[in-house]
Amino acid sequence: MEKVTSLTQLQQFLNTSKTIFILLPQHLILDNVAAAVSLSLSLEKAGKKASVFCSYPMTVEFSFLVGIDKVKNQLEGKNLVISFDYIEDSVDKVSYNIENNKFNLVIQSKEGYPPLSSQKVQYSYAGANADLFLVIGADSLKDVGEIYFSNQKALDEGKVVNLEVADFQASCYCELVANLIAQLGLPVDEDIATNLLAGLEKETVGFSPEKCGPAAFEAAAFCLKAGGHRPVGRIPQNSVKKVVDEKKSQEVKKEELPPDWLAPKIYKGNTLV
Repeated sequence: MEKVTSLTQLQQFLNTSKTIFILLPQHLILDNVAAAVSLSLSLEKAGKKASVFCSYPMTVEFSFLVGIDKVKNQLEGKNLVISFDYIEDSVDKVSYNIENNKFNLVIQSKEGYPPLSSQKVQYSYAGANADLFLVIGADSLKDVGEIYFSNQKALDEGKVVNLEVADFQASCYCELVANLIAQLGLPVDEDIATNLLAGLEKETVGFSPEKCGPAAFEAAAFCLKAGGHRPVGRIPQNSVKKVVDEKKSQEVKKEELPPDWLAPKIYKGNTLV
């Protein structure tokens, strides 16, 4: 995998690519999922063929993101693969014919063997071909999971770029993608901006100063200007609970202090000899 450390480098890869496959790793969080889906939507609006792929299922916590239903678990290819259970030496002949503009694949079983069951036939695509494979947050291609192992040759020989927030000194992937869209002039709409705000809000724990810098606020301002809405009530509860627990802890500490804590103290010694 190639690494990029500047938006200028990333722009060169995007400008020279018509088909872009965005790959997610096994470790899924709202930040990298929202960033991947938002970037895909923006690239599609820019006239690119962009799709998001993940070997692992999307969980319910991501269901509110616009475009999450388009995430696929298998790479798209140009070759149609027809698969079925096979008993050794059970097939006598394979042929095809074209009738009435229909392609018919004919699989003839040998005598003594049952015909293939149409209910057990599976269809898939192979020979995945993309101008650019954009990996978001994986230490290696193996982190992508089954998608890599099923398409190892295409990925090993293709142009693969890995995005890491640390290389851009960003607080999270949604910040990185928002600033990328802004600086490159890529299309943005209300849905894309709202997705990115959700990731920003979650990953920075409500824009806590300890979790983000000026670039995160710039990204948030860009999303708000684009019509994005803060995901009030939709942030996963673990982050909200953490903030609330911290506030409660501070309140408890204040309550535990005696009422005269700040009052002047007068020392009274023992005068008995």
